[in-house]
Amino acid sequence: MNDPAPAPSRPKPAPTAQEVASTRTLLRVFMLLLLGTLLGSSFPLPWKLLSLAFGIATLTVGLIALVNLVRHRAPVFLRMATTTALVAALLLVLGTGAAVLLWPITERYEDCMARALTSQAERQCEEDLRDLGGLLEPRSLSDSTGQ
Repeated sequence: MNDPAPAPSRPKPAPTAQEVASTRTLLRVFMLLLLGTLLGSSFPLPWKLLSLAFGIATLTVGLIALVNLVRHRAPVFLRMATTTALVAALLLVLGTGAAVLLWPITERYEDCMARALTSQAERQCEEDLRDLGGLLEPRSLSDSTGQ
C-alpha cells in the first residue's frame, strides 16, 4: 500500500492590520456586552429580559472573536481569557434564563426582598425561594382530590 507523502504545509501568513483591528473591535464589543449582561442580571424582572438579550449577543460575538483569535494565532493568554469570559457569559445566560422561566416565583421573591426589613424576613424570602414558591411542598392526597 503506497500512501502518498503528505504535502508540505505552508506557514500561514501573518494577519493583516485590518484583521487585527477587526478582532480587537470584536473583543471590545464582547467585553461591553458582557458588562451589560452582568449589570442587567441584577435588575428586577422585566429588565432581566434585556440582560438575556445582551447575554445571547455576548455569546455570539464572543464565539466569533474566539474563532478569530484562534485563526490569527493570538497569544494563549488572550484565548484563555476569552474562553473564560465566554463561560461566564454562558452561566449568566443560564441563570437569567432560569429567572425568566420562573417569572412568577422570581417576581414574588423580588417583591418579598424589597419589603423585607429584617434579616429574619430576608431569610423567610430565601426559604420561600428554595421551595420555589410552594411548588416543592408535598401535597397530601386530600389536597389533590379537592376535599
